[in-house]
Amino acid sequence: MAYALHIERSPQGLTLDEWIEEVTKQDGVKLVEIGVEAKNPTTGETISIEGRPGDVAVLFPTTGFLGFGRKAEWRTCIRFVRNKASFNATPELESPHNPLRVAASSLAAALGAKIVGDEGEVYEW
Repeated sequence: MAYALHIERSPQGLTLDEWIEEVTKQDGVKLVEIGVEAKNPTTGETISIEGRPGDVAVLFPTTGFLGFGRKAEWRTCIRFVRNKASFNATPELESPHNPLRVAASSLAAALGAKIVGDEGEVYEW
């Protein structure tokens, strides 16, 4: 299982309503209304994962060859479960410009929450 980071607030957790309200105010994030589908490249089987209320997609800008062909892609990254929002820790989060890191930091600050790892360490982004 992947190591996760969580946007959480103590002693009371976050409510789904306040989470949704804050997500709708932020740039570069949006609520995901539907689940996620992916195709197994080996078998061709389509795998579907049902979405949950409070799931969030983050906008990741991309550039084409030599910086031409700028595009952007929405990636579902943050899940809201049991009064906290969680996302997978990846090496890319070490960059202060990573869109998921920027979004998580902004949401946590606006909600008066902290970003906490599975082992209880607090991330001060």
